[in-house]
Amino acid sequence: MTPTGKPDDEHEVERPDPGQPAQAPPPPQWLNDQQSAAAPLLPEYGAEEAEPEREAASAGAPEAAPGSDSGMDEAMHTVVLGGHTPAPSTGPSDEDTSGGNASQPPTPAPPAGRPPAAGIPPATSTDIPAPPPFPFEQEMPDATRVQSPAPPPFPYAQEIPDATRAEPFPTQQPSSAPPQHPPGPPASPSQSPPAHEPFPYAQQIPGTPAPDAHEPFPYAQEIPGAQQPAPPAAEPFPWAQQIPGATGPGQPGQFGQPGQPGQGAVQPVAPPPAIEEPWRTQGRSPRSRRSVKKPLLIGAATLAVAGLVAAGVLVVPGLLEGDGEGDGGEGAKLAASLFPVSGAARTDGRDQQITGVAAVGSTVVAIGGETDPQNARGLFLVSGDGGRTFESGAQQSTDGGVAPSGGVPEAVGGSSRGWIAIGSRAGGGGAVWTSDDGRTWRRQPDAVGDVFGAGNRVRRIVATDSGYLAVGDNSPKGDFTDSRPAVWLSGDGQRWEARVGDQIGVQVSKGKFSLVEAAASGNVILLEGLVTPDSGKPGPYRVVWRSEDGGRTWATSDVPVPKGSRGLMVGGGQAGFLAMREIKSSGKLYGQAFTSKDGKSWTKAGALQPSDYKRTSRVIGDGGGYAAIVVRGRDVLVSRSADGAAWQDAGAAELRPGREFTGAALAGGQAIIGGREPGGGDMDPVLGVWDAGGAAVPVDLTKIRGVIRPDHSIRSVGATDAVAVAVGSARGDAAVWSSQDGASWKPAQGLGAAFTRPGPQQLNDVVAAAAGWLAVGYDQAAPRRPLVVTSKDGATWEAADSAAVFAGNKDGTPITYAAAAGNAGYVIAGTQGFSVVTWFTKDLKNWARGAGTDPKMLQGDKAAPRWMLDVAAGSSGYAAVGGSRDAKGNHPSVWSSTDGRKWTLQQLQLPPGVTEGHLTHVAARENTLVATGLAATQSGLNWLGYVSTDGGRSWKPLNSPSGDTVVFVTALTATPKGFAATGTTGSAGATDVASWTSTDGSSWTATTPGGTGLGGAGDQEITGLAAFKGTLLGVGRSADAGGDQPVLWSRAN
Repeated sequence: MTPTGKPDDEHEVERPDPGQPAQAPPPPQWLNDQQSAAAPLLPEYGAEEAEPEREAASAGAPEAAPGSDSGMDEAMHTVVLGGHTPAPSTGPSDEDTSGGNASQPPTPAPPAGRPPAAGIPPATSTDIPAPPPFPFEQEMPDATRVQSPAPPPFPYAQEIPDATRAEPFPTQQPSSAPPQHPPGPPASPSQSPPAHEPFPYAQQIPGTPAPDAHEPFPYAQEIPGAQQPAPPAAEPFPWAQQIPGATGPGQPGQFGQPGQPGQGAVQPVAPPPAIEEPWRTQGRSPRSRRSVKKPLLIGAATLAVAGLVAAGVLVVPGLLEGDGEGDGGEGAKLAASLFPVSGAARTDGRDQQITGVAAVGSTVVAIGGETDPQNARGLFLVSGDGGRTFESGAQQSTDGGVAPSGGVPEAVGGSSRGWIAIGSRAGGGGAVWTSDDGRTWRRQPDAVGDVFGAGNRVRRIVATDSGYLAVGDNSPKGDFTDSRPAVWLSGDGQRWEARVGDQIGVQVSKGKFSLVEAAASGNVILLEGLVTPDSGKPGPYRVVWRSEDGGRTWATSDVPVPKGSRGLMVGGGQAGFLAMREIKSSGKLYGQAFTSKDGKSWTKAGALQPSDYKRTSRVIGDGGGYAAIVVRGRDVLVSRSADGAAWQDAGAAELRPGREFTGAALAGGQAIIGGREPGGGDMDPVLGVWDAGGAAVPVDLTKIRGVIRPDHSIRSVGATDAVAVAVGSARGDAAVWSSQDGASWKPAQGLGAAFTRPGPQQLNDVVAAAAGWLAVGYDQAAPRRPLVVTSKDGATWEAADSAAVFAGNKDGTPITYAAAAGNAGYVIAGTQGFSVVTWFTKDLKNWARGAGTDPKMLQGDKAAPRWMLDVAAGSSGYAAVGGSRDAKGNHPSVWSSTDGRKWTLQQLQLPPGVTEGHLTHVAARENTLVATGLAATQSGLNWLGYVSTDGGRSWKPLNSPSGDTVVFVTALTATPKGFAATGTTGSAGATDVASWTSTDGSSWTATTPGGTGLGGAGDQEITGLAAFKGTLLGVGRSADAGGDQPVLWSRAN
């Protein structure tokens, strides 16, 4: 979306977020675009209107305090570097007069598609919102961004197949989403919200136009440059998928309800359970893949947090004390070396980003995260020499052990007393990390981070001699359309007090305000705000408040307002405070500096007048002086001054399409800037360092251990009597491996575009029959489309999704979730728009779409969507499972077919005590079928299971074994002896693998899987199972804060 207004407009009160993804979820916000906790460094320029210059302190503008000034309200907007030229302005005041619109300054809206967080709904709904998008996929305040085609959306921002991951009980969706349960009361900002909105929060959902989003926190204004259309925002963190029930663009709805389609084609409805391997809908502009070797300012794979979504839950007594595994070669092992990656891969396939930078003395800390379809992990980089060299910081769990995966820091601050980082955690909710030295970071208990959970986002952290102040926003609705300014106070980083709106205690008379920036020096804090007076009064204008007690009480600080003033940016450090006024005189734009030791008395210093000056987007300081981050037409300049009087150019970062800078710091004579940029289909981290003379200090993030971890995922496995085939992704491309013995694996070859296409791809299911092999997954090209590949021998594959039956139409783009192979042929199950869709082939060459015995059995609509998540073949034909939604909620649904072409729908009766439910997995052995899924009860989420012994004609609920161990089903398959399943126990970020077997589908025996990679710190899961040569093969992953890798498991069948 392109910004409204002209380049130099600093008074536009509300503009759409430039660069927002075209539809609702994406990502991103880091990938979903709710504004990230990090603040973009570059403001966005809007249309400039003549603004009367206000005489310093005396002009008498109503409601404007002496220390106030008109400001570009872009301070809370997304920063996009565009190609506009500033227009001259005339008039005598520094107040913003945005076309007479004196309403409250726009608060940054979450990136389109970010799941809004609100109160917790009754424990009776299975409509679980996708996990919060990774914090990176949103426009970050303070991020400098160049307009350009958005990088390929993160693979998750779309309907995700195979709901195999569990997430905490669903948080309530916006009340506008029909149908939905009565919302619970919004949580007070000081209370523990249900789920934290991740770093990309609002992602655009495929196909829906992105709503106008407020511009990101401080400085979001469009920077003049080459004119070009604003691109969609970077794709969000892996949860950005279209969730059934979304009520409109940018507002995913409850599971079981489709997102509101965009203009034109209806967008595909994502199955309620957000499955991890989703591939984003938002298309990416084709671009050549880049080498993994990255330049000084670096970028990595598309960011997105794995969508931990509800899957089937099983309670098994003695689950962890069951029969052990056999001896010999059985058990599990970390298998990165067993599944080699082709040397042709030229991208790491994951998104990395620096979200914040802070410094104390010569110690510099840069934080960020890395995401892929299954996981998100936090990054802490530390330097002890002022930014000349960096290494990965150590991460610990709450008790000092190995840190769990899934936590991503979004804001950081420090002082001589210690360091604080705030962000999001796996499964939703806020997270807090503390450090004594910036090198070792300990994750605080979840209860500490809950105050930063759903409906809250932190943009800046400042530290004083007595504690910490975090600045950000609070949204009662959870989607930030009703954003309110918020601050959080803490003396030790472990106990936080939230203050929202008027509770902050700043002096604002007859008007509304938003927060722009915060700075600290010694024990004094300055808080900059943008005040919009009540209707009819001139404004908006900037105000600076001062606190000496850690932010508990505030008084106005009167920063001088010279004639011609237009904007303001404050900053500070050990040397004191510096305020930079934007001045326009005789058509020339420059910065006028004012300094203060105490934030109360200000002295005029020097003028900042570098060539091609556009704007000062941030002011930073340390014991040696100050630096201004200046936006120019061609680059972002670091300009330094020891005292604010004389300024010298000290390094510049080139402006490139999509590049954003999200944090900056001064330390030991160096200036450090961090951010992100698109790189060949994924997102790469950016970290630039310049010494006092402006010379670049080389920093190669690819050589820092633990920063870049290439994608390597094994998602599913299938087998014939002779060959086993595993599918997944490697470095962002679809990947397949084959094995003759289940122990040694060889990479398969993809012909043409079978595996490699623009953007990321991943295969999620694989089956075989007489005609050969079939694998399905997601292709995240533009527009997103199915990924269907076939092979005669499992070693050489070719694309099959170019067939006309896989093309989109007025109902939307189809999505392929699962496949099955039976006596009649092959079946693929998926969704299209609000309906379900199947495909059939006998020979893997000629494809046809399936149909309902009654057309209504496959068709859904906005109010009553349907979805298919899995399909299986038995002696009686085929059975596909998923769900259907009506005014009463979600209902488990089974579609059966004798020939794979004509389908009949059955809606199964919910067991007593279950209020809603849907199915996620199905397996068939001869005439017996087992289906598992997710149930919502008054006590929470639970396992939902059914068994059929007559080929799917009739079903009866499976009794849940007694016991208090909850298991989330991740894989289910038929074996020569019956059935086998795997699941996970424990909370998100600390899950272990459990397994069980059944001879008849009705009674199950728990076993304790053995080997490496199935338990311990972090998340472990087995997502694919297959019987092969007398053994049961399982594939999955083991992940912790240090990264993740594939797991191969086997045991006697």
